[in-house]
Amino acid sequence: MSSSSDRISQVRRLCHRLCFSSCVEDKRQGRHVELLRLRPHWSVLKKDEQIAKIDQGEKVPFDISLPLPARDEREGSDAGVRLFWERFQCQQCGRCCYTPGAGLYLDKEDFERIAGLVGKKKLKALCRYEKALQAWVLRQPCPFYDNDRKGCTIYEIRPLTCTKYPLHPPLQEMPYNLAVDAFCPAARSLAKDTLGWWIICENNWAAILQKLARDQS
Repeated sequence: MSSSSDRISQVRRLCHRLCFSSCVEDKRQGRHVELLRLRPHWSVLKKDEQIAKIDQGEKVPFDISLPLPARDEREGSDAGVRLFWERFQCQQCGRCCYTPGAGLYLDKEDFERIAGLVGKKKLKALCRYEKALQAWVLRQPCPFYDNDRKGCTIYEIRPLTCTKYPLHPPLQEMPYNLAVDAFCPAARSLAKDTLGWWIICENNWAAILQKLARDQS
């Protein structure tokens, strides 16, 4: 490999290909707890520092990588996504709905589905049309959020983006891991709760790195 960064990328890519299922099950079973007893780890030693960084998401927009594998084209590669939704506990705060923003992209199916309930004329009045995207963008704060009821008035037919939130595309520097929007308080809570899971990832990376070294010697 041409550099240490190339080697790290190779190791993480191999880990994602070879270990995605076993590492998810290890985390589901809580096997990180015993590993943390065996050696010092930054998730314990620097816990307060890590929590402070995560909490910055309340005011500063950024995404957080989680110690869970991202989905790819393989069958069953959604194991990390499934465990995420098992552990994620929405706080029903509505911040993702009522906070002003750039708008929410509606794909064709989203638009037709919602228009079937509220009517195309009304939906268009609640959106702006983006010529570059050739798509309708729902204005934010979301007009379908009911402040009194503290909830979504079209929840059963909400846009696809909403069903996936707070999951975001993987970060460029961590392309094989799930990422979440740090603005979401429930996502921040999960990121804090799973800091110890990184020890399982790191053990897998170390094992792969050792095997590569043996194969080259």
